[in-house]
Amino acid sequence: MDNTLNLKLKKFKKARITMKEALDKAENDLIRDSVIKRFEYTFELCWKTIKIFLNDKFGIDVFSPKECFRELRKNELISDEKIELLLEMTDDRNKIIHTYDEYFSDELYKKIKKDYYELFKMVYEILEKNQI
Repeated sequence: MDNTLNLKLKKFKKARITMKEALDKAENDLIRDSVIKRFEYTFELCWKTIKIFLNDKFGIDVFSPKECFRELRKNELISDEKIELLLEMTDDRNKIIHTYDEYFSDELYKKIKKDYYELFKMVYEILEKNQI
């Protein structure tokens, strides 16, 4: 068996943990920006791990984050509510890497703290539980 999925899962878990460490620090602009940066690389590891998982488990080739998340839903691994949040998270991630807006950064930080960190945790647990 190819060990790629297991290695990606470990990297995804580590990225999620480092994001949580930053979230647990006192809030200021430096911490907010650090959390957002950690969110960006955790997001990348999340969808790329899902991509490998979908190929290994179901023989499905996907080429974008939204496609990965939709396939999780098609295969009944996540709820409609969570897929909507994953798609919103993808839009937020795309916006933050292409533009910088202080207000949006503050709002994204709040979403990461309120929803997105837990969403990453849920996706990780789904992948870990269902890996081959």
